[in-house]
Order: sequence, then C-alpha cells, then structure tokens
Amino acid sequence: MKVTFYCNVHQSAFSILEFYKQDINILKDLTSQLKIVNRYRDIDWSSDIIFIWWWTYAFYPIFMAKLLKKKTIITGTFNYRAPDSPLDYYRRPFWQRYLIKYAMKNSSCNILVSRHEFDQIQKDWKLSNLTYSPHVVDTEKYKPVSKSRHNYLFSIISSGKHSIKRKCLPEIILAAKILSIKYPELKFLIAGRDVDNLKSVKNMINELDLSCSIVLLGEISEEKKIELLQNCLIYLQPSKYEGFGLAIAEAMSCGAPIIASDVGEVKNVLGDAGVLINGYKPEEIAIAIESFINDKQLQTDLGIKARERILQKFSYDIRKRDVEKVINQLLFSG
Repeated sequence: MKVTFYCNVHQSAFSILEFYKQDINILKDLTSQLKIVNRYRDIDWSSDIIFIWWWTYAFYPIFMAKLLKKKTIITGTFNYRAPDSPLDYYRRPFWQRYLIKYAMKNSSCNILVSRHEFDQIQKDWKLSNLTYSPHVVDTEKYKPVSKSRHNYLFSIISSGKHSIKRKCLPEIILAAKILSIKYPELKFLIAGRDVDNLKSVKNMINELDLSCSIVLLGEISEEKKIELLQNCLIYLQPSKYEGFGLAIAEAMSCGAPIIASDVGEVKNVLGDAGVLINGYKPEEIAIAIESFINDKQLQTDLGIKARERILQKFSYDIRKRDVEKVINQLLFSG
C-alpha cells in the first residue's frame, strides 16, 4: 500500500505539532511506502490513499483524485458553527465555503476529530462519508510524576493577537489580579510563541502590578512543557472556542487538575475529570481557581480521573485503530 500525506503547512510543522506527528507515525506503522508533502505538485498520484490534513486546502487534491479515481481521506478540525472563531465556516466568503464543502462531499472519507462537530455536520449535511476519531495523546510521554505539585498555574497560548483573545489571556490576567491580594505567592506561568513579545500584554501586567505573579515564558521545548504540566497546581485554559483542546488532553494525561471553559469540544474531552466554567469572566475564573486551591483532595481526585479518561478515550492506539479501519474499508470494501 502506498500513501501520500499532504498538508499545506511549513515542513517543520510535521515534526513540531503533535497531531501531524501522530498521524504520520500511524501511517508509517501501516505502510512502508509513505510520502510526506506540503505542496500540491509533490503529491504522488500513484498512491493508493491521499491522506489530507484540513479541508481548507483540500479542493485541488480532491478534484484531482476524483478524476484519477483515487481514494482520499481528509481530517482535522472544521470550525463549524464557531461564532467566536474568525475561521468559522459560516463567516468565510461564499467561494471558500463552496470549495470546502465540495472537498468534504467528494472525499472518500472525512475523519472529524471533534464529536461536537461530527454531530453538527452529520445532522445539517446528512453525509455518509463522515467518521469520528479524536486527537490523541502519547500517554508514555505525557504521564504523571510521583511528586507534589508546585504553587503555580500553567496555560499554553498560541502566538497571534487572535489566539490571545480566544484563549482569554486578558481575563486570566484580571483573574490573577483578583487572587493576588489573598494569594500573593500564587504564580501564573504562560507559555506560547511570541506571547512574551506583545506590548499590550506586558503593559497590562505592569499596569496591574502583576510582574511578580505572571511569568511570560515565551516558546518552550516539549520537554519543558511536559515538566510544567506534570508539576502545575492547575492547568488553566479558559477559552472562547476550542475545536478540540489538545493541550487540555495533554495536561490531563499528565494528571493535572483542569479548569477550562465549556466551549466547542472541551466538554467531550474533559468529561467530569475537571472543572468547566460557563464563560470566561475574570470573576468566574478566579472563583474556580480558589475552589481548587482550598481543596487538596479535589486536586488529587480530578488529576487521577483525568489521567484515566485519557487512557480510556484518547490514547494513541485508539487513533491508530480508527485510521487503519478507515483505510482498510476504502481499499478492500466493494
């Protein structure tokens, strides 16, 4: 079996972003003939399967595959009915929606990583070529350590002004201000590329006199990220929208207690293994944090439950099994 993995991103992303790495490793386990490309012109049309990440860039390979009678799979997060996301399907121009919908309708199979989006799209579009398989976590790498947790909260926020708004960094800073009077030793560690370079964020921290409470780490290594997840008092991720919440799942796998907003796919990932807040107001965030600080048993119980939930529902073997099943159905059915 020959497979081409295609995604229109910089080549370096294939070794950095966990969801690309996982699918590439899965495909390597399933075939010795795997070609990994990030440009249309490099797609190997002699492949038995064209495996595509993101519907946004799928029109051309799907169109060509249809002409050549090739099997295709598209996967990713759709941002379907996500009003707080600028990439929401219904906020896109008509021509983009047309191309995206064409790709989805004409792909041999669409693997949606969000149960929330799967249910919505299946109900609205009534397509027969949809299946669900979530993002997963390497539970051997992301695992708890047997030591007491430290007195800091940890958040991961991607680069870009939109991400900072979506991930509620201003609200986190305001929540830190509310808590700083009663808990002056409590630290908020924020990781993410370029977050430490944004003047507006730094100005806000300085104006609120929080330079001792909030630490902007900037971009960190995966090893450092895992260490912080293993040792944080709470993994904090309020958000205005989450297509999945992979960082939440990674924190859960490390046994971290979680506070997150009930948006998008988060509830399906977190279940009852953490605290969901119905919004993202600083006061709500501060109240949720304080409930954790004052309940050590809750921290322990939810950390254990979070790890177990990842092992049962979001482990690497689950995604591998799902992808293998889809490929076998496409190649050997009919």
